[in-house]
Amino acid sequence: MMSVAQIGDFEIEVLAWSADSEIATRRTERLIRACDPECYRIFLSVSGEIRLEQAGNQVDVRARDIALHNLSRLSQATPSPGSMRLVMLTFPQALVPIASAKVRPLIGTLLPRSMPGRSLIAQFFVGLTDTAELTADPDLAQVLSECTVGLIRQRLGQPNGITPHTRQLLHRARIRDIIRRHLGNPLLDPNRIADAANISPRYLHQLFQGTELTPMQLLKRLRLQECHRHLQDPALATVPIKDVIAAHGYLRPDQFTRDFKHHFGVSPTQIRRLASQQPTERKG
Repeated sequence: MMSVAQIGDFEIEVLAWSADSEIATRRTERLIRACDPECYRIFLSVSGEIRLEQAGNQVDVRARDIALHNLSRLSQATPSPGSMRLVMLTFPQALVPIASAKVRPLIGTLLPRSMPGRSLIAQFFVGLTDTAELTADPDLAQVLSECTVGLIRQRLGQPNGITPHTRQLLHRARIRDIIRRHLGNPLLDPNRIADAANISPRYLHQLFQGTELTPMQLLKRLRLQECHRHLQDPALATVPIKDVIAAHGYLRPDQFTRDFKHHFGVSPTQIRRLASQQPTERKG
């Protein structure tokens, strides 16, 4: 099974694989001649193991390992028997302001686990597995750009690798992902968010200083946006509004209605009514 999301210049693919024997996939000269996107690809194994071969290098990618490939070169991938889950991040070589000759020694290799910032980026990549939610994050393209280029710079020992700013972006992206995954928990608060992110509540607030929203304001906005999306979904038209809002962590319908109308300018009932009228209007 594969799911794909396009975020700016970045393509995120999540592959779930299960087989009882080794099945190799190859990128051949013929395929490269037919379609050479001139892209780099970062692999991260969420679970399971896959053997990658490129540029004379052969590595076994295990859970939380990160490897770099070049789609303009021959390669082979051989998952181990069993099940695995893999995140693949593909992006144009032109986005990396480093000469390809300098990047070449990294192709087909694993990024050392001891490299500063690598574990934070691995954790961030694992959070990319829910591709259906990725397009809702307006800051994700910037995070992807900074962390991929920073990862390569860091591995090459160049300045401006995984900078403090990049770390902040990664932490905020991680926190947004945590909030999205726990919207239905009415008890979600800064302490629980910080605990899930393995940071202190104090650092959580520091991360959001100078940004548009505090963590709790972000939680409210995401809840309202998800409720809005569900109320517009024809497949959920028969689900009572009280059940929709309860599923997203609101305990008080009256408070939800006030927040919803303040944010969207219309009531939840009006949104659902308008959504139900759209098919009729399109037919007319």
